[in-house]
This record gives sequence, C-alpha cells and structure tokens, in this order.
Amino acid sequence: MVTFDDAAKRRIRFLTRRGLLELDIVLKRFMEKEFQHLSNAELSVFVEILDLPDQEFLALVNQKETTDNPQFALLLDKIRRS
Repeated sequence: MVTFDDAAKRRIRFLTRRGLLELDIVLKRFMEKEFQHLSNAELSVFVEILDLPDQEFLALVNQKETTDNPQFALLLDKIRRS
C-alpha cells in the first residue's frame, strides 16, 4: 500500500488543476470538502482518475460514460456528491 505524505498530497492538489472549467469547479468543491478525509487507498484511486484525459474524466463525473472499475465508481460518487 502506498502512503501519501504531505508532499505527495500537494502534488495531487496541483494535478486537480484541469483544462476544463467544469472539472475545475467540481474538483475545487471536492478538494475543499473531501480531500483531507481520503484514505491512502482512495488517494491511489484518485491519482489514477486524474491520469484520465479531461473529456473522459468529465464524462465519468457527469455520468455520460460508465466505468467497470468499482473503485473508480465509489470515488466518482464522492466527487459528484461534493
């Protein structure tokens, strides 16, 4: 299991700056409300999600596309609820 220290969490915060305004808005709310409560396992999944292209990420957040990855689904639900 990967452990995320403060430097790694700062890097993740930087990665949430996206090229799409819609994603920036959603991620800003998520980061303010939920980020500090994520476990190391959830942070690992979040990093994987952040590796997705912006359009694919937005389609998953907006539920225009679905994922077969149950870990993605759980975290995407947290992002949507924030």
